[in-house]
Amino acid sequence: LGAGFGTALGAGQASLFGNNQPKIGGPLGTGAFGAPGFNTTTATLGFGAPQAPVAVETQSTSSEEMVPSSPSPPPPPRVYKPCFVCNDKSSGYHYGVSSCEGCKGFFRRSIQKNMVYTCHRDKNCIINKVTRNRCQYCRLQKCFEVGMSKEAVRNDRNKKKKEVKEEGSPDSYELSPQLEELITKVSKAHQETFPSLCQLGKYTTNSSADHRVQLDLGLWDKFSELATKCIIKIVEFAKRLPGFTGLSIADQITLLKAACLDILMLRICTRYTPEQDTMTFSDGLTLNRT
Repeated sequence: LGAGFGTALGAGQASLFGNNQPKIGGPLGTGAFGAPGFNTTTATLGFGAPQAPVAVETQSTSSEEMVPSSPSPPPPPRVYKPCFVCNDKSSGYHYGVSSCEGCKGFFRRSIQKNMVYTCHRDKNCIINKVTRNRCQYCRLQKCFEVGMSKEAVRNDRNKKKKEVKEEGSPDSYELSPQLEELITKVSKAHQETFPSLCQLGKYTTNSSADHRVQLDLGLWDKFSELATKCIIKIVEFAKRLPGFTGLSIADQITLLKAACLDILMLRICTRYTPEQDTMTFSDGLTLNRT
């Protein structure tokens, strides 16, 4: 309010009194009635002895300076042309043309994996954001037609490989003596508690029709027995690991409960023989899929 009033007073003083302005006793910009922004003058209005006018610096109170400058508006977001391949919303220029993320990824995978597609129609399918996944052959051809570059994909891939190679130093692959010793102990603990496939005396069950029913009935009991033995071996394996026995019993039990199934599955996977499609268990029992 004081600033606005001072502005109006300073601007209208000349027009209201003309050149013969009355002199107001005391500086207006100071004292009990002083307010920031007032034009300050010195004079009297007929009260007391007249005083000679004293020149006092005035402070500009134009309305333009009172209004703070507004911040410049942010630049508008960059708008790309629609995807040249499927006309979907573009995310930028990829491999030479404006394209969406979907067509960008499709073209990159197709080039990197040397994919060969087949069109089941007349090799002239309409490609848009609705139909682009229906025919990969025509979609790839459309990518080439609009100007997507194979070389841009290869250069991008080589650039990423170079960056990864530069980031990883050769020293990071060297194992410290302590780590090598730890790996040796873990490997030895595994070998001592889990015989390899070649060490097992394999045997198979009679899978004829008259014995299959009896086998199926006793199979779950057999698996339960084998699982119990495997769990015992896993506990022995854990006890051989450096630092495990130094934990409290409660912590040992917690770790075994959390990791036992994972270790069991990993060990079973090593007993699978893909050539014969067979699975061999710890006691040598070998089962096939048929």
